Amino acid sequence: MRGIIDLSDGEMRYCERIRAKDRALREFLNGHCLSDVVEVDQWLLHLSHLKKTLGNLNNDVSFVATLLVKRYLNVRFGIADFDAAAKPQGAPGIDVEAVTPDGISVVGELKTTVPYQPGFGAQQKLSIRKDLARLASHRADYRIMFVLIPKPIVHFAPRVSLLPPVV
Repeated sequence: MRGIIDLSDGEMRYCERIRAKDRALREFLNGHCLSDVVEVDQWLLHLSHLKKTLGNLNNDVSFVATLLVKRYLNVRFGIADFDAAAKPQGAPGIDVEAVTPDGISVVGELKTTVPYQPGFGAQQKLSIRKDLARLASHRADYRIMFVLIPKPIVHFAPRVSLLPPVV
């Protein structure tokens, strides 16, 4: 289910903000690094700048995950007017509310939680239970718990070939 999706103006603006953070981070990291000797003042300044540059990264991850949900809603239900930027990330309430062209309601909760231990931590479990309860109490034709766990990105050196040599 890969591919490019049509983005609303709000979604495009949000993506541009994320892209600007990426550029700012790359620019900073190209010119700065942690000192080899642990100089706590320099390290704190460095890490503070990273934090400021990235802002609330969790909201950005959730927004991009909501774009994946948008693509799923379009492919699975034919919903073309869902706007991932319409509801601020982290705002209270159900994460996804949409209606199909023929009036079928779809609601969903979105989790981008990565377990920090085998299974989930106590707060992670509590949050998941809360979202499941919210879904169970919401009236809709479809209630979906979207759980998105990114796959690791593997980069290979440009000269490495995984294919056998051509004879």
